[in-house]
Amino acid sequence: MTASAHNPAALDLTREEAWVVHAAVLAAIERELDDGNDAPDELALLRALEADDGFEPDQLRLLRRILSQYLTDAPDRDDEPGRSVLDDIELALS
Repeated sequence: MTASAHNPAALDLTREEAWVVHAAVLAAIERELDDGNDAPDELALLRALEADDGFEPDQLRLLRRILSQYLTDAPDRDDEPGRSVLDDIELALS
């Protein structure tokens, strides 16, 4: 991902939302590794999530894609917090 001239966007996640996002990103990394890929973008996203320093627009778009894919098969308990984060991502990208 390329660096942005903009300030990174912060997502103010609840504990439940952070857990869902973390689970989604880990699942995406596992899929990439299982497919024989290195997953550098996903790993950078995980580092940004764990550092809580904010996200670049490219990272937010990747997170939106990852979270949307995760929610198609996620446990029901993850649906509401996951959708809330997707809404927050849309706001951050607008």
